[in-house]
Amino acid sequence: MTLAEAGEIFAYWERDPPAHLIVQTIARLLGWTPPPMLTRSPPIEEIAASAPLGLVVAHGGAIGMPPPVLDPEALRTRNRARAAEITRRA
Repeated sequence: MTLAEAGEIFAYWERDPPAHLIVQTIARLLGWTPPPMLTRSPPIEEIAASAPLGLVVAHGGAIGMPPPVLDPEALRTRNRARAAEITRRA
């Protein structure tokens, strides 16, 4: 990207600011403040041990759902019945 292209982008943003900047400005006018910045960098061991971003981790092993029932023969029977039903419709 050249300096001239960057200037064009910034000029466009002056006329039409990105939505996230507008929302941030409105939130600050209503009293919101961003969370404080970290004063220290976490040690590499802590970063390596943490879950990846976007991954939900349930502590305690229970997520409130029953375990899946995987009976291969029951699934095959259900799939054959479904295939037969679709074939009859055609």
